[in-house]
Amino acid sequence: MSEILHASAARRAAVHASGLSSPSRGGPDSTLAVLRRLGSVQIDTINVVERAHHHIFFTRNPDYLQGHLPTLETGPRRAFEYWSHAAAYLPIEEYRYCLPRMSRVRAMGHDWFKADPKAVALARERIKTEGPLRAQDFVQPRAGSRGWWDWKPAKIALEYLFHAGEIMVVTRRAFQKVYDLAERSLPRDMDLGMPDDEDMAARYIDQATSSLGVFAEEDIAYLRKDGLAAIPAELAARLESGSLVEIELAELPSEPRASARRTHYASPETLIQLSSKPQQTEDRIAVLSPFDPLIIDRKRTARLFGRDYQLECYLPEARRVFGYFALPLLFLDQDATLAGLLDAKAERGSSTLVARRLSFDPPLAKEGRRPSPSDMARVLASALREFAVFNGLEKIEVQRFESSDGRLERSLRAAVARLTRQG
Repeated sequence: MSEILHASAARRAAVHASGLSSPSRGGPDSTLAVLRRLGSVQIDTINVVERAHHHIFFTRNPDYLQGHLPTLETGPRRAFEYWSHAAAYLPIEEYRYCLPRMSRVRAMGHDWFKADPKAVALARERIKTEGPLRAQDFVQPRAGSRGWWDWKPAKIALEYLFHAGEIMVVTRRAFQKVYDLAERSLPRDMDLGMPDDEDMAARYIDQATSSLGVFAEEDIAYLRKDGLAAIPAELAARLESGSLVEIELAELPSEPRASARRTHYASPETLIQLSSKPQQTEDRIAVLSPFDPLIIDRKRTARLFGRDYQLECYLPEARRVFGYFALPLLFLDQDATLAGLLDAKAERGSSTLVARRLSFDPPLAKEGRRPSPSDMARVLASALREFAVFNGLEKIEVQRFESSDGRLERSLRAAVARLTRQG
């Protein structure tokens, strides 16, 4: 028999599981704890504001520094780069569960590009004999264009060797990957036994339980291709043992599609925590990366939060609805609501966080009233200030502001001006 869970409780469980409701503080060990909790943190090259992986760690560890990641990649190695749903940092314990994908790439090649065998052999031999190298250490001319994958042959060869598991990223210099042989880079006591489908299913469900809180079957292995066959049987076994509970979500935030009425799952511990966790006493806004694990699965985001979200930086400018790099604003009170978007840019020369477009509509309180404009403006301005400081910026400029509450803009601009004067 399914447990009935209000959608707002499911959102709180999701936010808590993702580490956003109660950020921890500390050095590399705290950053590692965040990584282990999430399972993976996506890497992205866009740097209109601080890159996605730094942003994701910062929202969960306000003491996060960019030097934490190199520390975790060196001896003893506790993190590594590979592919989860996308390019990502992963805790070293996940390496074994990447082996099926590595094996598939070696057997069938990469899905997106074809490597030249001669270039692969050359890249492998040079790294073996010369030690760690970057793509730019291989200087080769290229003929013609390869479209999106317009890389020189050595670059493609390195990417193939990386995805095939023969080489690893040992560090980055100016965001450029530095590769070495995997056998020289892995801890000596690593378990490198190939997991079977049952092992993979158990790992996927363990991670979903800890990092998602409440989840449907389709959420468990988002964008993964390997080791999926045993997931239904593993789910059934955990329901039978009582380590998972079937959940029916009630009062979804928008008129649900038929697919939204699917069965969800949670651990008994998650349900106990929902009933015993103290109510949040202070409203807060978290500025999220578009690649944040809480919202990266857009179908799940729409189902739980009732909000469709599209990252528009990959669209031609004429097709963008909101802006180039819109950051979702998560409003945390007694509920968790995606209450707005921020199209921001870090102007390094003027040390200014420029809010090119900011849209925000605070949710109604339980009694049908919103917080006062001045209170809401203070919370929003504080979130902008925190995000500016994270980006190493001193000032905030709000260019375009939108809200259904016309009183909020004046209060926000006044609150931002006060925070800027205070430094």
